[in-house]
Amino acid sequence: MMNWKTIFNPFERFDEKLLLLAGTLAVILSIIAGYWTDTAFTSIYRISSIENASLGTITVCTLLSFSAAIVILFILGKILNGKTRIIDIVNTVLISQLFLILLQFTGKISSLKLAGKSVANYEANPSGTFPFVDFLIMISMTIISITTLIYSVTLFYNGFKTATNIKKWQHIVLFCAVTMISSLICQIIINKII
Repeated sequence: MMNWKTIFNPFERFDEKLLLLAGTLAVILSIIAGYWTDTAFTSIYRISSIENASLGTITVCTLLSFSAAIVILFILGKILNGKTRIIDIVNTVLISQLFLILLQFTGKISSLKLAGKSVANYEANPSGTFPFVDFLIMISMTIISITTLIYSVTLFYNGFKTATNIKKWQHIVLFCAVTMISSLICQIIINKII
């Protein structure tokens, strides 16, 4: 039976092999979405536009960003709890990024692009009628994006917490710091590659 705990921490409810399959499909979907939308993950939580990128470039960027997060989290997990398993860390990273892939597709929705241009044009030259519908579309998209990001971060934290059984606040702070620093380093390295 699905409940709130299952939605925010599927790692305790679902079989690790099923989660790994879903995560692997998410990576494949991310690469396909990236090729279609000229975007790629340049670190976890960072989707960047890449002009005229080849399928190979998008694949390398995406796999490198996910792999870097997995390696760093696995090392941290082993430091905090020697029983941490690689499959649990892989599932944590891949499942947490699953819903962000939906945001990759938004770049191809023409009505969102038009709404953004309409609001930007009004801001540059505030004459005529305020584009209220376009503004509502932009606000709605912002709320959806922020909600998706918060949910993704929640999955990421809950997955790592489940994989490592961390409870001390110092471990949680260390997890947050390592995640932020490694994400920034990953972005810098991948941006130099592309």
